Amino acid sequence: MRTLYKKGTRKLKKIFGKFVPYNTRYKPSGVCRITLNDLSIINKREVNVHNIYPSHVTTLNISEDLYQACSDYWKPKRSVETDYMIVEVPNGRVYTDNESSVAIISQYNRVVENVSLNLTYGIVTEPNLNNIFEQRYFTIPEKYEGTVFSLLSGGAGINNISHWFLDVLPRLHLLRKSGLYDTIDWFLVPSLNYDYQTETLDMLGIPREKIIAGDQHTHIAADCVVASTAPRGSHTLVPVWLCQYLRDAFLPLVEDEESTSKDEKDPYIYISRSDSKIRNVLNEKELLEKLEPYGVKTIVSSQLSVKEKIKLFSKAKLVVSATGAGLISMMFCKPGTKVLEIFNEGFVVEPFYDIADKVDLDYEYIICKSTGKVRNVTQGQRQHLKVDVDKVLDVFQRVAVEEKKETRRIKVA
Repeated sequence: MRTLYKKGTRKLKKIFGKFVPYNTRYKPSGVCRITLNDLSIINKREVNVHNIYPSHVTTLNISEDLYQACSDYWKPKRSVETDYMIVEVPNGRVYTDNESSVAIISQYNRVVENVSLNLTYGIVTEPNLNNIFEQRYFTIPEKYEGTVFSLLSGGAGINNISHWFLDVLPRLHLLRKSGLYDTIDWFLVPSLNYDYQTETLDMLGIPREKIIAGDQHTHIAADCVVASTAPRGSHTLVPVWLCQYLRDAFLPLVEDEESTSKDEKDPYIYISRSDSKIRNVLNEKELLEKLEPYGVKTIVSSQLSVKEKIKLFSKAKLVVSATGAGLISMMFCKPGTKVLEIFNEGFVVEPFYDIADKVDLDYEYIICKSTGKVRNVTQGQRQHLKVDVDKVLDVFQRVAVEEKKETRRIKVA
């Protein structure tokens, strides 16, 4: 009920914000453009730019068959180029009263490009199209003394663990690369409503008393606002540096807490979506009965702590799941781990097979037939799946055979 109330309140504010004028002096007057080929012309009283990974190219390396199977409404690019930067904004503001936009605003009342964000149907648009320009109703900003670093991501970073790991936390890496980490007094995050959010921030050593929840504080001002380019830029491809950062940041935190014995078999993991109302495997009971001889460990991702998931996935031999946020833990699998992702043909999207390539996993997929026409992502992500059990068993059998061969090789050696 509380979540529904918050969503309803945000929607009403958005509606009234377009028609009811209030505190309109906070409405930005334009866009602060950043010209990277000549930073000397930038007014440092407005912004100070730290180049991190200029002209960084991220590629998508998948088979042509899988690429063609990707949903038409969400076709990924094969390659994207992003200018990663950290921007200091003296006497700046941050405004975000909805999940579709984040506006970093300079003391000259202009939206700062590259580090601000606006989404239309999930697609990043130009900064001059930020919906803050359509607003007429503005709350008075809360003032924070010192420097605030914004980790606001827009979109599902507020309530989805996969987006939290991909679109929120990697901003801390860009901040450290800028050399400004130790100057930060406050960390502005999308939300603190979920355990995985507070747990990961604790694991990364960010004090609770320095954290501001963006969904509770939607308009703030500070002596200085620091913000970054989105970790995946204006697209969805996952850069190698992002994967490496997450592995380097989290894996060492569980290596000294091994809970399984040396003789315990590496687990075969099946991620159940039984805690969700969308993308359920309709014949899951039949599937799990057939997989029982393999000693499969069935988990519901939301019921485990982040640390428990990292430990489990870092030891896994095989991971199977319908596509969904729970698969983000594959980021912590050891290289060579087999991952089997199950799609409905109406919802085939690239993030997890992209990650699998970037962290050197042995990736396979199965595409299930859809029962109807899917026209957009909203319909697609709600489609349930009926998986071909024999196809899943074939993957398990092949992994089991390879495991026996490996065991014999070790014994002979």
